[in-house]
Formats: sequence, structure tokens, C-alpha cells
Amino acid sequence: MQALGLIETRGFLPAIECADVMLKTTQVELLGRTFVGGGLVTIAVTGDVGAVKAAVEAGVTAVEKIGDLLLVSQHVIPRPHPEIESMIVVREPIANQDTTTGTEAAMPTLESTKSEQIMLSQTRKEEVDALVEELGLEKSVDILKSLSVVKLRNLAREYKDLGVAGRAISKANKEMLIQTLKGYYERE
Repeated sequence: MQALGLIETRGFLPAIECADVMLKTTQVELLGRTFVGGGLVTIAVTGDVGAVKAAVEAGVTAVEKIGDLLLVSQHVIPRPHPEIESMIVVREPIANQDTTTGTEAAMPTLESTKSEQIMLSQTRKEEVDALVEELGLEKSVDILKSLSVVKLRNLAREYKDLGVAGRAISKANKEMLIQTLKGYYERE
């Protein structure tokens, strides 16, 4: 984790607005949201230090536009200790409205295997290799789709004979990166 940005709000609506603005402002990745209790919601993002600082500033401004008393706190940790990640990155089932019954159903999480957990946290070529071997290419591609473009670009840079390098990786979109990685494993 390069940098960790946290904003705590009173209420879910300002938290959603905050997360939306943070993600649109700079190249950061949403780690998640935590319902603290008493109406408090914490939003956590990660990315480059400068990007996280700018995202937190933008998120704070967005929350304050909704209401002066809705912002509880904000904080940026430039290079958090690796063990902090286990406190922050908790993948929860996301409630999904079932259109057939009108009830909420839990969507499946991606944490069914150890390899998938590693993939979501570290995203290294060796972990992807193990994931493809353990789960097969199609399931692995589904997991890759859950990663941000930034993580996919960093991952693509670890491959020697991917067929894409340098600026092409920097300019590649998510779909192109996933197809390139899929093609690499199909050739293997």
C-alpha cells in the first residue's frame, strides 16, 4: 500500500458523494467503506501519496458542500506499515437487490481461496500464475476484472514477453490489459 487516505462522515449519503469525488479527482483505488456505528461511515482509498492527498482534499470539500457538520475527520498516511492493510482491506459481501423477490441478497465475495486473497492484496505475476493454475483461466480472468486499471498496469509491467510494454501499458485501458493477460496465459 503506497498511501492510505481516510475520510469519516456522518451518514451514508455524504460518504457516497465523498467516494465518488475522490475516485473522479485522482488516480486512487477505493479500498472500501466501513460502517463505524452511530451513523458514522469511513471511506478508505489508496494510491500514490500525492494522488491520495488530492483525493482526500477533494472528498472533504464535497462533504462540506453537502453540510458543514457532516465531516467527522480526515487523515492521510503516506506509507502505512504493511500490517495496517489487514485492518483496512476487509472484503464484505455487498448487498444486492434481488429483482425477482424484492429482497436483498448478498453478492458473492472474491475471497473463496487463499490465492484469490493474495491476488486482491498484492497482485504479482507469481500470484497470478498460481491463481491460473489453481482456478483455471476463466475464473482468473474474472478476478482480474475486479482489479483497478492501475493494478493491472503494474501487473502487466512484471511480464517479460507480454507483447505490450512501456507507454503502451501506461495508455492501455482495462479491457485491453485483461485481453493481453488472457492471451499470455492462453499461449502458455
